[in-house]
Amino acid sequence: MDRVSPRTRNTILIALGSVLLLGACVWAYYAFTTVPPPMLTKATPEQVTSYLGNPQGFSRLSVPKREEFLVNTYNQFSSPEGWEKLNRALGSMSMQERQVFADATFDVARMRVLETAKEFNRTPQAQRQQFVDSAIANFRTMQSNLGGRGNPNQNVGEAFKPLAPERSEDWNKVLFSKTSARDRAQAEPLVDAIAKRIKEQRAQEGKGPIRH
Repeated sequence: MDRVSPRTRNTILIALGSVLLLGACVWAYYAFTTVPPPMLTKATPEQVTSYLGNPQGFSRLSVPKREEFLVNTYNQFSSPEGWEKLNRALGSMSMQERQVFADATFDVARMRVLETAKEFNRTPQAQRQQFVDSAIANFRTMQSNLGGRGNPNQNVGEAFKPLAPERSEDWNKVLFSKTSARDRAQAEPLVDAIAKRIKEQRAQEGKGPIRH
């Protein structure tokens, strides 16, 4: 085996050192510029939404940590009064802050959908309708809760309506830009099963087809 010359060895060491130095600089930048999450038991709704919309805050958490923070926020402000205060604070966010929060939250939703899709794909065929019915029921419950259960003062989704595409083709563009082909292939069986089941439920209820 040929021996590595001192010059080659030095070149490799310099390259490795440069990579390590760059990595250390990136780590230091994130460590010293990342805003720590507020203590939810003491934070005001305004402090929470400021953190959610800060590009150096919520969006820098790992995706599982983002989900954990959202669940804890929901629990902390779950009373009608707390939900109304949080809703007003969300409404006072700038459009840029709302976009930062929406982008970071999309990653949470993507992770949750993919995990649910994996579970669905492992479910025996005979149990899949029950699985889908449960998934639809859970989604509708979450949708109702975030929508304030009909109370417009507690509808936290209202502040983000301007960010949502109005047409199905625009939604498709968003999904294609934020997901990979592998993600879509993995989620497709679940999405198709849910769409089919909702169509069946609407037919049973005497409603027309879903329109986009």
